[in-house]
Amino acid sequence: MTIRELVYIKTVAEMGNISKAAEKLFIAQPSLSRCIQKIERDLGVELFKRTQEGLKLTTAGEYYMESANSILRICKDLDTKFSYLNDMKVGKLTIGTTTYLGSFALPKILSAFSALYPDIEISIVEGVSLDIENEIIKGSVDLAILHTPLVTNAIDYKVITKERFLLAVPPDDPINKKSYVKDQSGYRYMDIGLTSNKKYILTHPEQRTRQVANAVLSKANIKPKIKYITKSIHTATRLVSENLGFTLVPHSYCSVFSQDYLPKYYFIEDEFDPYWELVVCYSKDIPLSKAAVELIRICNEIIPGLYK
Repeated sequence: MTIRELVYIKTVAEMGNISKAAEKLFIAQPSLSRCIQKIERDLGVELFKRTQEGLKLTTAGEYYMESANSILRICKDLDTKFSYLNDMKVGKLTIGTTTYLGSFALPKILSAFSALYPDIEISIVEGVSLDIENEIIKGSVDLAILHTPLVTNAIDYKVITKERFLLAVPPDDPINKKSYVKDQSGYRYMDIGLTSNKKYILTHPEQRTRQVANAVLSKANIKPKIKYITKSIHTATRLVSENLGFTLVPHSYCSVFSQDYLPKYYFIEDEFDPYWELVVCYSKDIPLSKAAVELIRICNEIIPGLYK
């Protein structure tokens, strides 16, 4: 039993399909099939069963994967120790993030990191937050830049900064006349309670933007009348600009939207906690490599400045 064989079985189990697993492993499908058959023959058991949903682990396969994951975790821990000895002359780092944060934060972060450590190979995994959290738990992602709230208890994190959500108001709604300025900053505020009978455009329940919006509205004792649900804050904002409803938008998103179709944006009082935190997160069970620790340091230096 070799590390390569463990990785082959793990990848087939994750993909549920020989062709997709072979593609991910960059090997020919027949070669992978023969390797799986040889492993099963040597063990004297079948590791996979064919179902309508694809390849599934047998009971023997589940036992195999349990041990394989433990062995691969030990190997990764060993690699971590060696990365310190190598003084970061070589190494790999896999970073997870959402598509928006990838485009917003990573260019500055990776520019600074690569200037210091040009020989560290960086891989970027982009996806929805929950999928990235699961990749951290599996060990496929070393660390991730995400927004709270986090779902998984097996993940630890460091808070880098927090960001305010703004109330996006249709430009023609009479409520605009009730905005106010409360201090020398000049920012205009809106009493979110005035939207209790208004229609809202929100993202899907599993999205972090929706979870923050739900918490803010709950603190304001508002049960929103949801008119549209979308996966895109950009789409929600455009719908607001067409006078179709209200939404809540992270402050940094506002500056990247086209100036041709903007709603009215207002600050919300702090009592409703209209914030989410930007965090760097990682597994509680897998030690951080030296490269990962250094990337966190760089995130601490650079990210807060991006929100000013």
